Amino acid sequence: MSQADRPFGNRRRFLGATGGMAAATMAALAAGLGRSGRMFAAEPPALPIADAHSHIGLISSYVPRVSLKEQMAAAGVMLLSWSIVGDGRWIAGTSSGIVQRSTPANGEQTRYLRQKLGEMRRYLDSVGLAHARDPSDIDAARGGEPRVVIALEGAGFADDGIDTLEQLYTDGLRHLQLVHYIRNGLGDFQTEAPQHDGLTDLGANVIRMCNRLGILVDLAHATNPAIDKALEVSTVPIIWSHSAITTTQYTWRQNGGLARRLYIDYAKKIAQRGGAVGLWSLKSGLFRDVEGYAGELMRMVDAIGPEHVMFGTDLDGVGKGAGMLDDLGDLRKVADALLKRGMDEKTLKAVCFENYARCLRAAMAARQA
Repeated sequence: MSQADRPFGNRRRFLGATGGMAAATMAALAAGLGRSGRMFAAEPPALPIADAHSHIGLISSYVPRVSLKEQMAAAGVMLLSWSIVGDGRWIAGTSSGIVQRSTPANGEQTRYLRQKLGEMRRYLDSVGLAHARDPSDIDAARGGEPRVVIALEGAGFADDGIDTLEQLYTDGLRHLQLVHYIRNGLGDFQTEAPQHDGLTDLGANVIRMCNRLGILVDLAHATNPAIDKALEVSTVPIIWSHSAITTTQYTWRQNGGLARRLYIDYAKKIAQRGGAVGLWSLKSGLFRDVEGYAGELMRMVDAIGPEHVMFGTDLDGVGKGAGMLDDLGDLRKVADALLKRGMDEKTLKAVCFENYARCLRAAMAARQA
């Protein structure tokens, strides 16, 4: 860890809860746990969990062996952003990060996305797991009924025609990340030299349509100028679903893990507009285990406020062996670690569930008839 990436300022300890309150909360959590440490599904979890960015089972194959519904219920994960990699067919991993390996033909991204979205919906139907459609689903998740948020990482389909977005909404899409790893007509991303000076008119129009339809906009992977323009355009809070906050300004010339970090000034801008920033599970100089992940979340809360930090694990997306979370149950371990470190109950609930739920609900509620 560089000196610049050590604590953002003076550590503010989360000791607002008395020892009795912390003990009571721990007891409430423990009441729902079996000997394995997994949450039973019979009752709503005392502390629901939301993950703003996950690919679990979409890249590796462990979801089919144990249904996603069972995994969510066991861990108390009540709201899961399950993200399709929209440019997955055209990217490849290298020693320095993920790069574009080919260019999609006209219409190819849209066809690929519709195929993947259809597969996702059929799987959810087969295991009896509902996907979030409107604010009532957020309330249901808070009350102990698990919901999957159908999400997309990379909106390159818009190059084929922006009107596709309306059909995707009908098909269940509720969370859209604008850019990922291939060049597109929407805007610049962190791991390649910029071409568009930020966000294009097409990218701005996609944001406006998301606002109108009720789809949450996600700026992860976007460059700083693209963030500025997106925040100017959007009428509802926008999130940054996954990576880590840094006080060093990295550029596309750094390796992917560093280039993908979010500069502190832009994390604050997202927070000031009501949004939230998610922490991914990639092992780094910042953390390498559950305790370190919990500590980084607390550092983020210090930096941008308790209402603007959330889980955004990128589970199954950071690469085999590169992540420090193995499954959804590890998020429960993080919640326990935060509590043991003295995080007060209100902040704990915000970080573990409410911040992502609030941003998603706000986007959904802004839908125009």
